Amino acid sequence: MFSSYSLRAFFTTVSAIVSAVLVVSGILPGKASAIELESFTQPYASIDVPAAEMGVLAEILVREGGTVRQGQLVARLDDTVLQVSKSLAQASRDAVSSQRAAEAERSLTEQQLRSYRELFTAGNATQREVDRAENNFWQATTRLLAVQEDMQIRDLELKRISAQIQQRRIASPLNGVVLSITKDVGEFVSPTDPVVMQIVQLDRLKVIFSVPVNQVDQWETNQRVSLQTGFQNLSTTGVIETIAPVADAESASVRVTVRIENSDGKLRSGVVCRWDLERSPASFVSEKAKNVSGALKR
Repeated sequence: MFSSYSLRAFFTTVSAIVSAVLVVSGILPGKASAIELESFTQPYASIDVPAAEMGVLAEILVREGGTVRQGQLVARLDDTVLQVSKSLAQASRDAVSSQRAAEAERSLTEQQLRSYRELFTAGNATQREVDRAENNFWQATTRLLAVQEDMQIRDLELKRISAQIQQRRIASPLNGVVLSITKDVGEFVSPTDPVVMQIVQLDRLKVIFSVPVNQVDQWETNQRVSLQTGFQNLSTTGVIETIAPVADAESASVRVTVRIENSDGKLRSGVVCRWDLERSPASFVSEKAKNVSGALKR
């Protein structure tokens, strides 16, 4: 005969097994099916936008929640000193008096050399006078080249300062929404804390699921899947973007990233998203299957 302790243990074990079976089958009320995965929608991209240089934040041109375009100016560091340096460099580059003087001197020495050569041919000038004229001409030519090289260096200096000013302008790296602004105008932006704001991409969302190893082989990248989002279980379609090549040994699952198009902005990031793996993969034709089918038809 079983003792009362043994009977209690027996029935406890049986009850646990039955409950597990019911949960796996989705029969118990209030319990999710074991093949229905649950995760949360996320921004497709989230970028901490830094300042490329250190300095005082002079201007913030956007607000939290505002929409921005890729390349749009969103903030600016103080560039007063650089603007003055740029004005000086531009004035130095545009100064042409030294170049004009060098050009005039070269033109004069060239004419003198031509005259001495004609006189030498007619017997009215010596070889020494011709050599002196040639030397003057080449010296003038060298001075003109030096002035031209100096002008090129001034032009490069102006471009360098302009690039430094551009580095102090902070632009959005993508089309998205300003999630948060972490600095105030007048605050110093340092190399150890360069982030000024966070911008997220919401015209696409992504969901990361942990798919059981024994279920993952039926799915492939670019395959369309049916999802339910939010507490209202709104139906939407996602596309499998990546399937991790390595399984997580502890959870016996594989990381699968699903992309959801959200150009109309109806779906919110951060809400629950469910994926029922019972739905047959065959009902959602992958790009690979479409290509094979098209080849067979031809």
